[in-house]
Amino acid sequence: MRVSRLGLCFSLIYLVPAIACVALALSGDDSKGRFVLLQLPIGQQLWALHLMGIRESLYGFSWPALYLLLCLPMVVMLYCIGWGLGLLFKRMA
Repeated sequence: MRVSRLGLCFSLIYLVPAIACVALALSGDDSKGRFVLLQLPIGQQLWALHLMGIRESLYGFSWPALYLLLCLPMVVMLYCIGWGLGLLFKRMA
């Protein structure tokens, strides 16, 4: 099985800024800035969960747990979208 280059690119477009935000948050001394930088990569997922009414179920989770619950499925979903688009482009060519 080959790795999808488009899927890898989609995943990296999300992962690289997310890792940068976490690194910047952990390197700073400002607690408010740390909170904002840690929330940036998972903000869209938290908003979607809020619209579905299930965001309250995440209260009490630590940041690492939230990242595992929200970022990992996002990376997998982005990879699958890229893989599917790659297949579509191959068939069209």
